[in-house]
Amino acid sequence: MVKANLTYYRKIFNDLDKRELSNLYLLHGPEYYIMEEMAGKISSSTVPDDLKSFNMTLAYGAEVDMDEFVRTARSFPFLSEKRVLLLKEMERLRGSWKNLVSYCEDPTPSSVVIMLFNTLDESGRRGKQPRDYKRLEAAVKARGQVLTFGKLAERELVQWVIQKARRMSIEMTPDTAEVLLRSVGENLFEIKNELEKLSLYFDGGCLERDDLARVIGSYRMDSVFDLINGIQPGMNRGILTALARIINTGAERPSVVIYHTIRHFLALLRIKAGAGGGGYIYKRLKEKVDRFELKEILLWLENLRIADITLKSVSFPEETVVMGAFIHSMAGELLDSQSGSISAA
Repeated sequence: MVKANLTYYRKIFNDLDKRELSNLYLLHGPEYYIMEEMAGKISSSTVPDDLKSFNMTLAYGAEVDMDEFVRTARSFPFLSEKRVLLLKEMERLRGSWKNLVSYCEDPTPSSVVIMLFNTLDESGRRGKQPRDYKRLEAAVKARGQVLTFGKLAERELVQWVIQKARRMSIEMTPDTAEVLLRSVGENLFEIKNELEKLSLYFDGGCLERDDLARVIGSYRMDSVFDLINGIQPGMNRGILTALARIINTGAERPSVVIYHTIRHFLALLRIKAGAGGGGYIYKRLKEKVDRFELKEILLWLENLRIADITLKSVSFPEETVVMGAFIHSMAGELLDSQSGSISAA
């Protein structure tokens, strides 16, 4: 998966202020939050707010009428030098891409077309690239800009949280930022929502763990972390009891438990493969990774992947799906989503 850093993001945002606007932008990668921030900055730099109702078109891949979208891009702006067309969720685009590709090969000078393509599917895996995508990418690269938006690495993510909090008048130490990430996860949209809540309740100074607990809830903040931190090779009934308590009390949704557990074992896999790192989280994981054999980590990841897909596509009770993934993984058995082993758990 493509990784990015804050220096790269600062550069591409600063370049936007220094360079003349392009007529075409293809923003692609797995980090949709920063992608949307960039799209918003391009839009604001192109059309004044008081003229956006006349010269701003927003469309989504699953719903767009491409013929109409291209016709609008070919039309002249109203009382403005430029018009903006923003196409989000291009990965959901249905049917032929030919009209869009043809437009990008000969764009209209008075239109700025911004396209957002998320390279990950709903399960968090790399999605299938449409047949005409490479041709589109080549056309935009020749006549505009193609920008990649990768996920921030762990240390960069902590710095992003601290900087975002500071813009909301919240001071936060790296340790507190790590606790927030441990509770919320690495989805930047969700982190921003939690920071906005904190900005409403926090009066200033340096945010501490107790301040986080008052807003997020101390049980929610610790429960999933304690659950995952307690996972060891082999069967552990205490883990199943803790898992049942988290789900039954509503402390966290089953899908969130799956997400955090997948994230944990992916981190173990990276360290097992020899990836370096630093900071509190890396040191803690480094101590755990030697307890697992590689095949055990891969088994957990495959079972969690099956559970994640099942939660999104099948109407099994959510607790049963998550329990099934944990029981089979601790027993060293592979879930078979086709044979009913999830429901048999």
